[in-house]
Amino acid sequence: MKSDVGPRSNTSASEPCYRGRVKGLPGGIALLCLAAAACSTTPAPGTYEAVLPAADAGERHVRVTLKPDGRGALSSTLSERPSPQLAEGTWKRDGNRVTLDLGQRGPIVFQLAGDQLVPREWDRAEWGEKGPGALFRVDR
Repeated sequence: MKSDVGPRSNTSASEPCYRGRVKGLPGGIALLCLAAAACSTTPAPGTYEAVLPAADAGERHVRVTLKPDGRGALSSTLSERPSPQLAEGTWKRDGNRVTLDLGQRGPIVFQLAGDQLVPREWDRAEWGEKGPGALFRVDR
């Protein structure tokens, strides 16, 4: 006996819903379009943090705060030296690109990827080759 329950009960194999596709788009492209739409609507303001290995075998705690009014800040603290280094400035968003301009310390450019800020451009003299690391949103 054939069951009328399951994915085939309401659609035929030739309908887009059953094949896991958006009509006219292959599955991979449709998924990419959905992911791009979700990322473009992610709000950037918030607080992001990372804990990274430091050159002296300790840890480096990095925090970026992006305020809704365009002000931003970056603090960096080494586990061996608990007093944080703080730089304040402004930030702006262009699509998924977030630029935090820290004045004399220069800009850091991040890619906003969901709840992460992934560094793309930074001062190598300040942050080294690995940069400030991927930061994860800690507030909601």
